Amino acid sequence: QLQALLSGAAVGHEPADDGIAEPGMVLTVRYEADELIDRFLMADREESPDEDLAICSPHSPPGTALYGATAGERREEVSVPGGDTMTVTLVSAVPYRSHDRPRTASRAFPR
Repeated sequence: QLQALLSGAAVGHEPADDGIAEPGMVLTVRYEADELIDRFLMADREESPDEDLAICSPHSPPGTALYGATAGERREEVSVPGGDTMTVTLVSAVPYRSHDRPRTASRAFPR
């Protein structure tokens, strides 16, 4: 019985595909100042399960600013590396397992 329970056990949970920025979602964002588009996984892990996908902790300044955002929503005064702030628009939020393979991340967030 124990082996059967362990073989079907799930670690963590897959977030709902509701377009809301939360842990487990791959976020596509647009930085308003330079029109740069970037994708990253919102997660608490130190290493991304995909080497081409950066991680943004929901507890970091940008993670806190984007948490709960929906597609099209702008967040102002988002802290980015180097101490600068900028306006960021959430383009989309999809569960990690559902996302297209990302391009190399162009901007890395602190963890």
